[in-house]
Amino acid sequence: MDSLYIVLIIITVIIFIIVLLYQSKWSIKVNYRFPEMRGVQVSVYFYKWCVLRRMHSFPANHKGTEIEFMTFHKRLPLKQLHLLKDIRFQPLLKEIKLLEFNWLTKGGTGNAFTTSVASGTIWAMKGWLIGYLAQRLKLCKNPQIDVQPDFERTSLETSFSCMISFRLGKTILGIMHVLK
Repeated sequence: MDSLYIVLIIITVIIFIIVLLYQSKWSIKVNYRFPEMRGVQVSVYFYKWCVLRRMHSFPANHKGTEIEFMTFHKRLPLKQLHLLKDIRFQPLLKEIKLLEFNWLTKGGTGNAFTTSVASGTIWAMKGWLIGYLAQRLKLCKNPQIDVQPDFERTSLETSFSCMISFRLGKTILGIMHVLK
């Protein structure tokens, strides 16, 4: 009889842990600063507790990245990456909340004309990205983007910070719907 109670208690604890994980709230924060940081800092939070903090460093030599991009670019016409086209991420994305999005850029080319063209292009890319994110995700706070042209010298500085939040159970269901 005592072993039956122990088994029932263990089953109850396991069900409680599964329900807790299913309803748990996770957040991911990404920080990047150029040229101060040599990589991206990623932090993972379970509710308000930081459970993982990693710094992914970029190599000083970017040849490997260029080679990877070239092989990716060569494979596109061969339709070997058809999986990317077939996957529909909409059910997964609608469950994600964008808590914070800050992207500040300052730079110049040394020439006023090309600096203004580059600044306008960066503004357009950032505006498009914010529009895309606003359509697909739930925005909790207005995104902060800024581009400051530096007409007098050649430089580039950028600061990026983003934080998303999701429920683990809803994300698992979204992944299952995407894979189906």
